[in-house]
Amino acid sequence: MDAVISRIAGGKEQHHYKFRIVPIAHLAEAQGAVGKLVRQGAVSETLSRGWHFYLDGKNNFPEAKTIIAVAMPQLITRVTFRREGKIFTANIPPSYFTQADESYAEKILKDVLENNGNKIIKAHLALKTLAVRSGLAKYSRNNISYVPGMGSLLRLIDFYTDYQYEQDDWQEAGMMKACENCALCRDNCPTGCIPADRFLIHAENCLTYFNEEEAEFPHWLKPAAHNTLIGCMQCQSICPVNKPYLEKIEDGPDFSETETELIWNKALVEELSPETRLKLDRMVEDGIFPVMGRNLRMLVEK
Repeated sequence: MDAVISRIAGGKEQHHYKFRIVPIAHLAEAQGAVGKLVRQGAVSETLSRGWHFYLDGKNNFPEAKTIIAVAMPQLITRVTFRREGKIFTANIPPSYFTQADESYAEKILKDVLENNGNKIIKAHLALKTLAVRSGLAKYSRNNISYVPGMGSLLRLIDFYTDYQYEQDDWQEAGMMKACENCALCRDNCPTGCIPADRFLIHAENCLTYFNEEEAEFPHWLKPAAHNTLIGCMQCQSICPVNKPYLEKIEDGPDFSETETELIWNKALVEELSPETRLKLDRMVEDGIFPVMGRNLRMLVEK
């Protein structure tokens, strides 16, 4: 490990982040793997419309030589709502809340690489593919990426840099050994989207997909399936590999009665106070806020 990468590793270890490095030559293969699924029809047209990232290249950074894939541990967040004198709590899976980890990850890289005369920018790539092919993560039976020491409770982020590093961590995609004789995620999936006859899940039937779309829930989806305010944790919560990482839950924002009513009644973002928008963090930025009221009502009714 050269001196530059050694300094990056030291900074990452302080925050318990992990990373892997691959040459830019693997970019086409990584992006193409996702694109191939879309072209083959393995992914529904409805879902693939949002998968623009597999077409993105390094056009905004043509001199990039290296991709750095980073994994950051992140806890489940529990938020509190107050309505009509009652208190309700709801869990939010990792990756939906707070961009603080991303800013820390980027700062560590910038502090080292820019001081070395190099550039570093965030890359919009097929995150899971890069994580698994770089050796940073392994796939699980439910197609989620798992990183040692984090389980699936993490956030992934990729960066381009013009720093030339000779090490190449690229490898074939692999599934965790723990999955070989285990089907708990498949047996407990509330929508039956994890098939037994293929590795790729039916993502268009995943509760996470329905929870992020503004359309009404399908008629066949049972109310008991809902378990989080956004996304779904059913297959991750039952996973034995995740057991050490599920015990600690991070306290999130506490929404007042006024704030809860705005969310409940699907208020426009413009109607929210700056304080409320700050509480909602990236859920506003990522366009998830419009479904929060519907999802909250479903959890409360359940």
